[in-house]
Amino acid sequence: MARQIQIRRGTTSEHENFTGAIGEITMDTDAKTLRVHDGETIGGIALARASDIMGDYVIETQLPTAENNYTWYRKYKSGWIEQGQRTTTVAGQITTFNLPQEMSNSEYTLMITPHNMNTNVGAIVNIASIKTNEFTAWGNQFGSTGYHTIKFSWLVYGISA
Repeated sequence: MARQIQIRRGTTSEHENFTGAIGEITMDTDAKTLRVHDGETIGGIALARASDIMGDYVIETQLPTAENNYTWYRKYKSGWIEQGQRTTTVAGQITTFNLPQEMSNSEYTLMITPHNMNTNVGAIVNIASIKTNEFTAWGNQFGSTGYHTIKFSWLVYGISA
């Protein structure tokens, strides 16, 4: 059976009249925070919760897996999002790529980087349309004949819906 550990706890007003031992940790049951004590400071030093921290931080992520077609994203508290995928398209064909998270509008930044392994064959990916939840693209390949697969990465960043 697992052991349960409880620390000393009290209300905010009780903490205002309490000086804890050096290294003691207590819980403020009103503020729902922890306080660290140094043996001198009355009330101790309150520790911040993640929601109280100033600045932006990641609140949700998705790692690339086969189940999500190797898409990924990082969503921040402010609504900023970065998302992308390493994927392929066939030269000359228009392909639709779905964003893992919808954007607030179609005025986001989209970056495309071709990754063709054959150094004798150049490739470029052209954007046909951009929507809040998808974009369509088609690839050109030069230095070779016929239709070939173009490997590339896309990165979208901006404000999420």
